[in-house]
Amino acid sequence: MDDVLVRTELETGEAERVLALAEEARTLDGAEALSEQSLLRVRHGSEGGTARFHLRYEEGVLAGFALAERSGGEPDSAELVVAPGRRRRGHGTALVRSLLRDASMPAPGEGVPGGGPGLRVWAHGRLPAAAGMAEALGWRQVRGLLKMRMALRGADGAPVELPEAAPSAKVAEALSVRAFRVGADEEAWLRTNAAAFADHPEQGGVTLSDLRQREAEPWFDPEGFFVAEERGGALAGFHWTKVHADGAGLTDGEPVGEVYVVGVHPSWQGTGLGRLLTLAGIRHLRDRGLPWVLLYVDEENRAAVRLYESLGFEVWDADVMYAPTA
Repeated sequence: MDDVLVRTELETGEAERVLALAEEARTLDGAEALSEQSLLRVRHGSEGGTARFHLRYEEGVLAGFALAERSGGEPDSAELVVAPGRRRRGHGTALVRSLLRDASMPAPGEGVPGGGPGLRVWAHGRLPAAAGMAEALGWRQVRGLLKMRMALRGADGAPVELPEAAPSAKVAEALSVRAFRVGADEEAWLRTNAAAFADHPEQGGVTLSDLRQREAEPWFDPEGFFVAEERGGALAGFHWTKVHADGAGLTDGEPVGEVYVVGVHPSWQGTGLGRLLTLAGIRHLRDRGLPWVLLYVDEENRAAVRLYESLGFEVWDADVMYAPTA
């Protein structure tokens, strides 16, 4: 059996080793090794032990790491990374087998060829090594997350012009857009987020603890977190922006912005509120003097992709989720 340690909590010093490994891989590969959610799980753990940490050591050194997130009724959602100097030694395969076993699935070659439906693994940046591993395992792509970008400065360095987004009569009469209030808006935001992303297990399942962790991050800025409030105090929608201090691969270190998440309550969908909030956040990022804005969107969400393309975004890269063939 492959020598992989599986934990629900990382031991002293392990989080730092995982973070260092992930940063080393990101620097070499030019793509994030682990998602923001996984990095938060490494630093803070998870409620109820929903995060499963897989650690692969070689000669006492951390050679690879994987994290699987459990949510009721859904396949485990996982990511893995192998240290750049220890690749092509079977560590990635060992981690995949460990993830499969932990998801109560037989690994390929261990009883049922191709495994089963209980595990899905994200690969960031369409790296050839990830695609090659998926092909070797006989896995298929089950989801794609497009990474899109838009310049906020013209060739002359001047801020770009953005489309106008006049609110519809319904929106103008019933809603006001303001900045998020820390300590007051959390519960209302969680309700709206859950309703807006009821069919999206990752975003729709954000908890108060998850939100608090993000509020404590250095990048968090409530002035860039826009909410549309109804007269009674309920939130109809929101646009949460983010600034990447390291340039997120778009610059040599100059900060860039992100359309972090846009959500609209189902009762307000189709009113133009999503476009209004999206432009409010992009305008905020442009007016901060940032050169670029990026975003992630499911490639199957054609309505959202068309909206972003109409605003000037173009596809830059993609993340791919793979799963065993049933």
